[in-house]
Amino acid sequence: MKRNTQFVLFGSIGLAVLLALGLAFGGAKDEDSAFSWDAIGRGDIRETISASGEIRAKTQINIGTSVAGEIKAIHVVDGQNVKAGELLVTIDQERLRQGEIQAQAALDAARQDAARLEAAMRRSVDSFPRYESLRQQGLMSDEDFRQQKLAKESAVLSYSSAKANVAQSDANLKAMRDGLSKATLRAPIAGRVTSLKAEKGETAIPGMSNLPGATLMIISDMSQMQAEIKVNESEVVRTKVGQTAQVTVESLPGKVFQGSVIEVATGTEKTGTDANLYKVKVLLAGQRTDLDNLRPGMSARAVILTQAAKGVLRVPLQAVLEREGSQEDAQKQGLLAPMARNIVMVFKAGKAEERAVQIGIANTQFFELKEGLAEGDKVLTGPIRKLKELKDKAPVKLRARSDSELAKAKESKK
Repeated sequence: MKRNTQFVLFGSIGLAVLLALGLAFGGAKDEDSAFSWDAIGRGDIRETISASGEIRAKTQINIGTSVAGEIKAIHVVDGQNVKAGELLVTIDQERLRQGEIQAQAALDAARQDAARLEAAMRRSVDSFPRYESLRQQGLMSDEDFRQQKLAKESAVLSYSSAKANVAQSDANLKAMRDGLSKATLRAPIAGRVTSLKAEKGETAIPGMSNLPGATLMIISDMSQMQAEIKVNESEVVRTKVGQTAQVTVESLPGKVFQGSVIEVATGTEKTGTDANLYKVKVLLAGQRTDLDNLRPGMSARAVILTQAAKGVLRVPLQAVLEREGSQEDAQKQGLLAPMARNIVMVFKAGKAEERAVQIGIANTQFFELKEGLAEGDKVLTGPIRKLKELKDKAPVKLRARSDSELAKAKESKK
């Protein structure tokens, strides 16, 4: 009797365990097959874009030369602070001085020649009225008069040519003197030598800054620093001058620089697989001691606040789906082809109800909801594959707790 009682007891316990396991696994299975959801609520949305780039001085000048020659002396070192007008580089001037002497001699010769031809012209011009009088009196033949007229016109033309030669020689002398003055390079602005690329004895060559030897050094005004970032074409349309930004620098972890957008490029920069990137400049603000730690070329990442809205209706990003529009809708809108429209699946009386919505700005979690739903509406958020395949009026089962409730529970455990 005692043994039978034990069998009944153990059997009851085993049955209870099996029932519990069945309920647990069955419930988990039902929960996995159900749709996740969330309720439409209100809150703040800040739309931002992020992009990478580098630190640069707001004013940065490439120092090059407009005359070719051997570098005789470099008067600064890399990292040195210089004043405007301070001597930077001296280029060999011997050839330029010889050119100046030759140009001066050519100008002197041209002036002497012009003076001689001017005297000849005046004699011819002053004598011509007398020849006209002799011809009228019949004392000079037509042929002799014609020769005197041609001599006068030739003298005038010779003097005009001589004057042009004087002007050309004078211009050549000025060009030589200008080249000689540019053989000594001086700082155009006050700043710091942030890149010294030349060496004494090398040949400085005039030309474009991307040619080897054309850029001798770079001077940067370190009083104003900026981040030059490259923004994708899909996001640059939301970037405007004056927007607030925050910049972090890889070399200074934990430090955040406040800034504002001062320039948005209108041209693109092709990189990699022809991705269109636009240069955006962010002027940095902060303590002078912090800004002094920045160096041109440091890697930077900027977050730009493009728009913000407070206390607006919000819908989760994963709840918004795209549906292809119809030809009828396209015709009503005056379009040649239908455009995609945004929809969400709303839970109503145990079924999914498709609703068209109008959305605004977005952050990493929510879209601003402008039209289509009311506060408190339950919208389906996943699983995404099942959600995309879900049809209007299809019966659905929801999970016990919303996404927001699960997030709060997870946060409380931390």
